[in-house]
Amino acid sequence: MTRRDEQGFSLIELMVTVAILAIIAGIAAPSFVNLIRGNRVTSAANELVALLQVARSGAISNRATATVCPSSDGSTCAAATGNRWIATMTKNGVTTVLRDSTFSSGVAVTASANLSGANNKLTFTPNGFSAAGANTSGTVGICVGALSGQNDIDVSANIGRISTARRAATSACTAPGDN
Repeated sequence: MTRRDEQGFSLIELMVTVAILAIIAGIAAPSFVNLIRGNRVTSAANELVALLQVARSGAISNRATATVCPSSDGSTCAAATGNRWIATMTKNGVTTVLRDSTFSSGVAVTASANLSGANNKLTFTPNGFSAAGANTSGTVGICVGALSGQNDIDVSANIGRISTARRAATSACTAPGDN
């Protein structure tokens, strides 16, 4: 048997292949990290939209008042924004938790001026209309400061209509404006 008849890779061919794979992985890694951050923003915004929709439909179908607010324990509202939010329904003096959502720790949650002024509580009436204190609208900003470009999704409830909008926020995740 001669050397030409042997099968397999030489050490040099293997090292060249490993070097090329390392270069490709080095180029792809930052894009992958940004993809994960972008998915965290989108996932948290979708969860908040679902929370608002559950509260609104619960208020309408049960002819009750429903509230969406931050929570520290999953059963009562807290005044400060955080990564855990609940939807509660109050009927005949009895409050029931409809949904409890916790967002990723890498996501910053900020409230608009209307929502902040209402102790971060967004309320739906039995007719499906929303209120943030005396105002008819409130907006929650979902942001990842380390993400460049459109790093914020604003989730709004305005007179019962729930909507989302992307915007560029600073790395400090600036608060959203009201509708």
